[in-house]
Amino acid sequence: LITLEATSGNTRMTHIGMISALNKKSIWLLLYFVSTIGSIGAFPMKAVNVYKTQPRRDGLIQTMKELTATRDDHSSTSSSSPSRDIADIENIYVISDLHTDNSANLDWLVKRCSNQKAKNTPGKNDCLIIAGDISHEFSKLEETLSIIIKELGCHIFFIWGNHEAWIGGAEMDSLGISTSLQKIKEVKDLCQRMGVHTSLELVGSNNENPVFLLPIESWYDATLSLEGCEDLCSAFNSWPWVDFLRCEWPTEHELRNMCQFYNESQPIVDDYIVRNTGRIPLGLSKWFALQNIKTISNLQNIYNELLVECTCDDSESVKTKFSKKIPGIISFSHFLPNQQTLPDWKDPKNCNFQRHEWLDHPVPEVSAKFAKVAGSVLIDDQIRSILFSNKQKSKVKHLHIFGHSHRPKDFVHNGIRYIHNPLGKPKEREMKMISEDVDFQLIWNCTMSTKNKAKIPDDKISYSGGYGEVPGVRIIRFWEETEGGKEALALSSTRLKK
Repeated sequence: LITLEATSGNTRMTHIGMISALNKKSIWLLLYFVSTIGSIGAFPMKAVNVYKTQPRRDGLIQTMKELTATRDDHSSTSSSSPSRDIADIENIYVISDLHTDNSANLDWLVKRCSNQKAKNTPGKNDCLIIAGDISHEFSKLEETLSIIIKELGCHIFFIWGNHEAWIGGAEMDSLGISTSLQKIKEVKDLCQRMGVHTSLELVGSNNENPVFLLPIESWYDATLSLEGCEDLCSAFNSWPWVDFLRCEWPTEHELRNMCQFYNESQPIVDDYIVRNTGRIPLGLSKWFALQNIKTISNLQNIYNELLVECTCDDSESVKTKFSKKIPGIISFSHFLPNQQTLPDWKDPKNCNFQRHEWLDHPVPEVSAKFAKVAGSVLIDDQIRSILFSNKQKSKVKHLHIFGHSHRPKDFVHNGIRYIHNPLGKPKEREMKMISEDVDFQLIWNCTMSTKNKAKIPDDKISYSGGYGEVPGVRIIRFWEETEGGKEALALSSTRLKK
């Protein structure tokens, strides 16, 4: 798979794995380049992929065999890992930002997992997606995962968050961990030993509505910055964001060399104009995006074969595997994928931030600074590259789960449903920034034979209309919509200033 640049007028766009716009000059360069070292695969309009690999079909069949087989590769190394096959999974639940290094949060988890008769409790036939930030401590991370596995017995899917990238302290020093990339690798190794999933899997394939679960590794890069709010970020370089103190990343120069695809003279994040980036490690979000390419390419190939008319025997055998329903997609990242998922974005249909109408609370400078460290547009670019055409998108329902902001969200935007269901901090629940009744959220049922008809008014529902998808109540700004949160924020701000 090859990454190329497309130039249109005065705008340069770098796309990983997919070109969405080409001018005549770029097309000739592309054809020359391809004729020299590779082959071109022509897909529907607005999608061109370039490969240096064997034809897609051979790899596709092998990929499907791997994903549909019983492949809990780590089950033999962990006596506590779930014994049920992921092909039999029935329900999928989500939560994020458990932060169990906080004793109150750990108590919440222990109490919640012990109450297995409660509604929305994952069981042995279910799985739980945790979208990052369990704990920066290895011991607490292992304890948390062990509690869930022992008490609930469900499969766990986990993507690391910024807290998992923190280093420093006696525990890290004793383990010889000195960089954040090393820490992330150790976190993923721990998950593997415990039977916790951290890679693409097809679940529920023995049931009516199978779905691909796709973790997206990422970081933030200031591409979600709020336009017209730079005056609120004048002290961003000295802002005491803990990541700037507890994370240790390669230098920008080292990241350029690691990415390899980009010329030394070009900025790493060059799709969008970013200003006042402070101590954000530019290039890191692109590096993690590159780690996702192979998996996303595999998924693109699978859907290309499932959604086009084919006559070859191999392709037909793949299609009969899903004679009932074509699998849906549930992607999940810790970081925010677009500006519409920011805590203060009131109208997902509006592409322009309304500063004077939406920053209507006492701490607008915090919102403006957080937007810079919230996430990256590369996340949305990647998850939207999986399905090329409108026809494909109409046949496959896509949900994206994220964490990080500690401000609940649940809405549909341009065909994808975005969900953030954080436990957050005890103080945030007290202030009604997060529901005091926060719980695991059921988002997908692999066994439903019809579309879910939830008893939620049309103007309050969050639902993309897919088989298997479980509708939710639409949430844009929970802390404002449920009343009390905005007033509590104002009171807290007043006390802080005093």
